[in-house]
Amino acid sequence: MGAARWAPRRRWLPPVWLAVAIACLAAAPGAGAKIRRTPTLVPSNVVVDGPTPNIVGLEGMSIARDGDGGLVYTETVGGVPHVFVSRLTDGFFHGPVQVDAGLANPSTQPVIAAGPGGLLIVAFINDGTLYVASTASTQSPIGAPTSLVGGAVNPALSVSTYGKAYLAFTSTQGSTSAVRAAFYDGGQWSLEPTALNDEPDESAGTGTGRPSVVACGDGVGIVAWGEAGHVFTRRVSGTVPSVVDEQADPSSQDGGTEISSGDPEISSGGDSSYASVAFQEEFQVGAGEQSRVLMNHLHGSQYDGVLRADGLAMGGPEGALDPQTAVTEFGAGWVTSQRDQSNELFAAQLGQNEGGQAVQRIDSSSNLAAADAVPATAGTISTLIAWQQTPGVSGPAEIRVRYAPDGSDLGPEQVVSEPALGPVDADLGLAAGGDLAGDAAIAWVQGDDADRRIVTAQLFQTPGPFVPGQSLTYATSAEPLLSWSPSSELWGPPRYTVELDGAPITQTYSITTRTPSPIANGPHTWEVTATNQGGLATAARAATVFVDTVAPRATVRVTGARRVGARLEIRLTDSDPGGRRASGIDGPAQLRWGDGTRGSLGRSAAHTYRRAGTYTVTVIVTDRAGNRTVVKRRIRIAAKPRPGRATTKRHRPARGGRSRR
Repeated sequence: MGAARWAPRRRWLPPVWLAVAIACLAAAPGAGAKIRRTPTLVPSNVVVDGPTPNIVGLEGMSIARDGDGGLVYTETVGGVPHVFVSRLTDGFFHGPVQVDAGLANPSTQPVIAAGPGGLLIVAFINDGTLYVASTASTQSPIGAPTSLVGGAVNPALSVSTYGKAYLAFTSTQGSTSAVRAAFYDGGQWSLEPTALNDEPDESAGTGTGRPSVVACGDGVGIVAWGEAGHVFTRRVSGTVPSVVDEQADPSSQDGGTEISSGDPEISSGGDSSYASVAFQEEFQVGAGEQSRVLMNHLHGSQYDGVLRADGLAMGGPEGALDPQTAVTEFGAGWVTSQRDQSNELFAAQLGQNEGGQAVQRIDSSSNLAAADAVPATAGTISTLIAWQQTPGVSGPAEIRVRYAPDGSDLGPEQVVSEPALGPVDADLGLAAGGDLAGDAAIAWVQGDDADRRIVTAQLFQTPGPFVPGQSLTYATSAEPLLSWSPSSELWGPPRYTVELDGAPITQTYSITTRTPSPIANGPHTWEVTATNQGGLATAARAATVFVDTVAPRATVRVTGARRVGARLEIRLTDSDPGGRRASGIDGPAQLRWGDGTRGSLGRSAAHTYRRAGTYTVTVIVTDRAGNRTVVKRRIRIAAKPRPGRATTKRHRPARGGRSRR
């Protein structure tokens, strides 16, 4: 696979993914605005596990576009660390399940990634072997772990919107360590056969060079890693790596000379031609050293140039560390970093296709400890940044978040952690993510060493707009059926509250309901409100149901000669009363003459019978509500009279005479 394979091209969005995005953005009027407003924080945190001194740390969280996902953490069982997962389905983080059950040795370095349809993959290291466990559906449990390869450390995992996954890791087999990759498709894993290293004889993927991987929307994976003090990237299509790799770090920058680079983090959207590669680089500046966080924009098979993602000047009083990056499907997002002395949090904004833009400070007050920030995406547009704020004497450490509905304009800081659960400790893990609707979740570790907890906070968007089946409906039952379109909601089905004439009558998760008791004839106003798991509500426009349980009354008159060949006429008189009824005949009545001839009847209709006999004329009248009245008239059709016989005599001539001519 030559370099030409990775040449820059027009940004491409997969057709299926595009259809899903359009459906969510334009399903109903106002749906586009639905993911462009800040979601509402649920009042109470959810404790997934704890309090217990056995929690080792939160390792990660992943949320798929359809809202399903999970978080992974390690906890000691009998003094041995093991891997636990809490699955996110229907908007709830469920009770933890041990993933490495049956493995006696300690498990470390678990990673997790969620895909469409309930796909959830977990990978971890146990006794030097890389294990994987997965489930393809929310209806099935996570399967037993299977060993993928021995002699491995530092796994990194990513799933695309199509459900294809890439797992990068460091192989410790042989005299030098190597960066390898595996590919997941349709429930099957395949190992990439060769190392991704830039130089086969160099050790790669160890220490600060541990690999990072992203599965792009077009099915291609990109792996970033550290090797010999530099940062490299290589694309992988399935199990086939590109021939060329690329070096992301510069040898010098703004008068500083590179010492080494590491801690790579990579992110990409729907098109693998573009990627954001953030990393930390140590520079020699005069007689001193400075740590910087930079981002290089991978474009095809080359880098476009370094972005000073930390916003610092070379040779300044402090440096930056902890690079993190996340971008949306269209490549917009953030590269975050924190200052190495003041702990101030900064983020470089990325435009479409990971193009670098301005750098801004994220936290508004001093921070006495590491921010441990994580950027994340929520939907195809929205983004968020979560971090730990440690104010010191003014209060305990807390988890904060800023949300950008449009992906670029971050809203005000929100505190999402509850002080009553104890001090937060993002050093032991902090993760964030969101779904296609713009809902978001943040997870962290909280509590003292003796009573640690895995805690989550969720921010919900309001349920999507929906409408009643019809603005005006007629019903022939005193317990009419009311129906409406579903409200779009990824985190669990919304609960619908139905009001009739201003009073609530029922709550249901269905999109149809009958009135629980009979109601009077006449018009009634009804309205439905959808409420999601977060307590947010959206109301549909009001509608009217007109109840009419009484059949229409009609008079049918038959006039004309009742014999074959004569014109027979039927007249219909509508005597349906008004008032509390859906009065009035709805269109022409159905008419059956009894001889196989059918037709419709407005006010009158005529017919001629061809044969004598007894016929039943049937008139079916329907009112606007659908009530029917059947009127029958039995008539006898006489035969057509025969004409009278002629008695004319033939003239005979007289005898002996001649006849006249």
